[in-house]
Amino acid sequence: MEIVVRATVVYWFLWLVVRGTGKRSLAELTPLDMLLVVVLGDIVQQGVTQEDMSITGAVVAVSVFVGWTMLGDALSRRSHAVADLLDGSPVVILKDGEPLTDRLDRERMTLEDLREAARQEGYGDLGDLEWGILEPDGRFSFIARRSG
Repeated sequence: MEIVVRATVVYWFLWLVVRGTGKRSLAELTPLDMLLVVVLGDIVQQGVTQEDMSITGAVVAVSVFVGWTMLGDALSRRSHAVADLLDGSPVVILKDGEPLTDRLDRERMTLEDLREAARQEGYGDLGDLEWGILEPDGRFSFIARRSG
C-alpha cells in the first residue's frame, strides 16, 4: 500500500512540474531539458519504490501511474473544466500581427521563439498573421490575415 501512496504523490508532483514548466512539445526540448527528464526517471523510481526492487513493486507503481492517467483522461472527456485544469487551454499570443508580450512572458517565451515558430509555418512576417495561438501541447497555430 505504501507504493500506491508514494506513486500517487509522485505522479501529481510530476504533473505540477510539467504544467509549471510551460508548454513545450518534445521536439522543443533543449539538451538540458532532456537530461532533466532522464535524471528525473531515476530519482522518481527511487522515491516511489524506495527499497522495493521487486517486480511486484514496479508493476504496482506503473499501474498507479497508468490508473491516474486513465482517470484523468476519462474526467477530461466528461468535463471541459477538468480538461482545462489537467491539459491546459490554448493561449492567444499574437493578435492582428502584434505579439501579446504579457502572454509571451507568462508562457516563458521570447519574441524570437514566436518568430521562429511562424517561420517554420511559412510566415516570414508576423504582420501577415491575424492570430497566433499556443496550443496546450506546445504547438503553434497561426491564422493568416485575409486579403482584401
